[in-house]
Amino acid sequence: MGKCSWHHDIDISTNNFSKILSLCVSYFTSVYVMKWKDFFPNKELKEPPYFDARAVCYPNLKTIRDYLAWRQVDCHINNQYNTCFWMLVKSGKSEQEAQLALKGTFAKDKNELLAKQFQINYDDELAMFRKGSSVYREKVETTVKIDDYGEPIKRPRLKVTVAHVDTIGTAFWENHPHILREGKFMHGFVKKFGINHIFSPCNWIIVRIIACQFDQFSTIHSFDKPNDETALRLMNESASLMMEQYPDIVFGYGFSNEYSFVFHEKSELYQRRESLILSSCSSYFTSLYMTKWKEFFPYTELMQTPHFEADALCYPKLKIICEYLSWRQAECHAGNQYNTCFWMLVKSGKSEKEAHEILKGTLSKDKNELLFQQFQMNYNNEPAMFRKGSCVYRRKVEELAGAEDGGNGTSRERWHVKVDHVDLGPGFWRKHPWLMTNCTQ
Repeated sequence: MGKCSWHHDIDISTNNFSKILSLCVSYFTSVYVMKWKDFFPNKELKEPPYFDARAVCYPNLKTIRDYLAWRQVDCHINNQYNTCFWMLVKSGKSEQEAQLALKGTFAKDKNELLAKQFQINYDDELAMFRKGSSVYREKVETTVKIDDYGEPIKRPRLKVTVAHVDTIGTAFWENHPHILREGKFMHGFVKKFGINHIFSPCNWIIVRIIACQFDQFSTIHSFDKPNDETALRLMNESASLMMEQYPDIVFGYGFSNEYSFVFHEKSELYQRRESLILSSCSSYFTSLYMTKWKEFFPYTELMQTPHFEADALCYPKLKIICEYLSWRQAECHAGNQYNTCFWMLVKSGKSEKEAHEILKGTLSKDKNELLFQQFQMNYNNEPAMFRKGSCVYRRKVEELAGAEDGGNGTSRERWHVKVDHVDLGPGFWRKHPWLMTNCTQ
């Protein structure tokens, strides 16, 4: 994924680290998918793209410049190699032969190869390929209005600029002092500041993904209140596909705008590195949500990029995992019961403020009575998906193999992802003992 620099006033503490990381990668994924058609109008997006991310925390601006210079050097080295490699392949070499031809070569050797064999001057290649892209804000004079005499009134405004320039030398930074202050370069230590928290071994990992600005998003897309069944089914579909992508996920639970995924205690996904697990899960879930949108909302245009933040928890015992899931289901019930009462009151003519006041301090029993007495609704008859949320897990199912042409075929078992809406009490775990005790792989 691309690299972003944050101002030093941003507090990347333990509490905020996961949110910043997951929000960045989720929003980047969302925009990438949304903008695909603008750049590839004749190419269908065949599979959901996703990105992982890492966070690096540096103590001074000099180190930031060193880091950016290091990334640009990597861009140059990789692009020069790849340019040579693919020119050799296009000229008739096999990929193995091309790799052997380039083995041990230096930058000068690659430049000579391109010039002599293909009449290419590497320095004439597009700057975007050789130097990468820099995105930053700079002040520009912008016309804000026209005065009474027809003269433009201009004010300095910050504008996002994309440039393909050298960030290694001092010239760029001298011309853009508002970005970073001047400093000298040292490349040797920039990797030492990475935030590389690793989850403890033999501990269960929970990744909780939550949609951001969901009230605004649901209003823009006219979701039904208090629950939009189609939107919930889209979340469930995305969660089911998450389990197919990540075999180490043994269980998922979600409601409203959130989903929690339980990774097996023996999981070695990304060597248990928190940043990679968080960012890839957030990114992939975002990508699935966007690519599946049209299947569930064929007549509703996606007007705003959805994005999700993620955080992670690490628990040593299954008992705590079950308690966590019970807690989330209790939150689902309490939130849905309140929202059901609230929107029924609003739809009956109350203002939102009045509805809040009526429900203030009420208990579960009071809300049930309100629904029954005022709206003839039995809360327990509401769809289970609204009241209990959704579980996704694998179960074995039997299927027939080789039954074509009228043959009997043979029965075989395979793992199938199931979506269910049930109570996550002790009875559920007794009926599904395999969920938490064994990996399917």
